[in-house]
Amino acid sequence: MKRNGALNDRFSFGEASTNGTSTLRDVEFIEMPVRQILNRCDNPALRFRWTINPYRGCEFGCVYCYARYTHEFLELRDPMDFERRIFVKRMAAEVLARTLSRTPIGADQIAIGTATDPYQPAERKFGLTRSMLEVFARLGGLDLSITTKSALIERDLDLLSEINSRSRLAVNFSLITINRRLQRILEPRAPRPALRLRALAHLADAGIHCNVLMMPMIPGLTDGPIAIESVIRGAQRVGAANVWWRSLFLKPAAARRFVPFIRENFPERAARIDDFYGHATYAPRAYDDHLRTIFDRLKRKYGFDPDASREHGSMHKAASSPTIAPRQFELMRSH
Repeated sequence: MKRNGALNDRFSFGEASTNGTSTLRDVEFIEMPVRQILNRCDNPALRFRWTINPYRGCEFGCVYCYARYTHEFLELRDPMDFERRIFVKRMAAEVLARTLSRTPIGADQIAIGTATDPYQPAERKFGLTRSMLEVFARLGGLDLSITTKSALIERDLDLLSEINSRSRLAVNFSLITINRRLQRILEPRAPRPALRLRALAHLADAGIHCNVLMMPMIPGLTDGPIAIESVIRGAQRVGAANVWWRSLFLKPAAARRFVPFIRENFPERAARIDDFYGHATYAPRAYDDHLRTIFDRLKRKYGFDPDASREHGSMHKAASSPTIAPRQFELMRSH
């Protein structure tokens, strides 16, 4: 079938057991035309200035995912469409190469995976993330970050190492709990926590700067001191450079999925969620202050600097690299 000139594939798709999931479900993959892949971000509160998302939608199905709103731009307002209808930007690498040849990036950071996991199961089939890393591996002097829940990133260790030798690179592993039972409920098709920590250890051993992102902290579910400590201790053991956290925030599209989920699965937590988010997107300041006290104490305990700025602490200092523009034009001439 066709939609807006794009080919569509619908089939049952099961994540490989080596990735820690086994749920078989119907997923529709829709080819999305790509006019631009590098998007400018002008939010001064964020470290990055450019974002790349090779897919729209994510099969991992995390019930709290804030990015569900992105499907509403396509007039898809069922919150489950975000995990069942995955848009594939097949020409991502070609568009990226052309864009880098004419866009002055300078020292601005490029963040891969801000609204979808670049290593979700679709990446095994389509390989878009790897194709873009091949472009970045031929350049130098860039500042890149990748955020993922998936151990599939180990597949690309060769390219990541090449990029790391020429540019700044940080890999952020999203991990909000190491409780496997709770994780399966909150993130039904995401890889289990142990696989993420193992992948982080392998990348860190290869000299790649890795962080753990405890985002979001969910009131009443993942925010207890013992639960927080278990993740921070695990991050320290596998060589993470730092641990960053943020409390849950709920945009309307995410709330339409998350609030009914809480009422059905954790009814004893529903009143608190309603109290925090019934008329607000963000948790109360007092709650964040409470979490900050816990995190600061535990980060110090395990050797992480709680006072480090994310702007500097999330990136290592890169060795001197050739200027970007000549490398970009060299890349384009080779095509």
